[in-house]
Amino acid sequence: MAVSSIDAAATDPSATNHEAALRRLSVILGDVPPADARPDVVSLFRTRVAEHGERVRALRDSVSPLFVINDDLAAYSAGDGPLPELILVGDNPGRREYEQSVYLCVQGRAGAMAHSFFDGIFGAASFRSKVMVLNKSSFHTPRTVGLTEAMRGDPALAEAIRRDQEENALLIADSVALLGVPVVTIGMESGGTTFQSFRKTLETRYRALGNPPAIFQGKRLASPFRKVPHFSLSKIFCRNADPAWNAGLDDFLTRHAAVPGLRTENGNVSSKLLLGLGDGPLLADYLDRVILGNAG
Repeated sequence: MAVSSIDAAATDPSATNHEAALRRLSVILGDVPPADARPDVVSLFRTRVAEHGERVRALRDSVSPLFVINDDLAAYSAGDGPLPELILVGDNPGRREYEQSVYLCVQGRAGAMAHSFFDGIFGAASFRSKVMVLNKSSFHTPRTVGLTEAMRGDPALAEAIRRDQEENALLIADSVALLGVPVVTIGMESGGTTFQSFRKTLETRYRALGNPPAIFQGKRLASPFRKVPHFSLSKIFCRNADPAWNAGLDDFLTRHAAVPGLRTENGNVSSKLLLGLGDGPLLADYLDRVILGNAG
């Protein structure tokens, strides 16, 4: 169904936004229901999250027990549940995620750092209600390289893993369209082929949805998508080979030069000090200027 033919008057100044909303519905639902049967964006988001959980559960039960459900997502699918303000995307569940059925769980070192960082911004114990964590793949391996090995060894499993990546990408793109939330991918994964299905599907779906924008705390972002270093080993607070990342880091450190010890001898941000201070505005500034790339 062509979205342009649906009930939006060309003379209506809000027609452009109306057309865009209908286009997104047509992409997500495959068609646009009659006006009196259209779901609101929040309900549709919750339905998509619930479908995600059901799908991964089916993969776990029928394909392999190594497909891991993120139990944290149940809150977002509940009718009276919270709505995320940001989506974090990792590669695939590791050992602790597999054991806990929670992505980026607080029991892991990287997870504990991520929880501390976002709790400092949104409030104590708020991580699970403000940050939705997804993975490119729902299939557990102790290390990401093991995912490639698993896909080589079993064609049927490889197809299930590829399809899972595609479905994960669809949920992420749809969440941007429905809620306008930014997506931060943690881990500087190179081109490679392991997550090729994820990347291609995300790009295709996002374009089909009309390249919807993301707004974070009242500010429209240049792009909804950011790829940043992982919380593991504090890489997200360190310099790397990316000049743009380093420029944002330097800008942040210059703005807060009065904070003793914030800059390490290597020119990095001291994660111990940054997290230990519990300074919400300081953490929020790091999120905004460095992680989301809004420096300048």
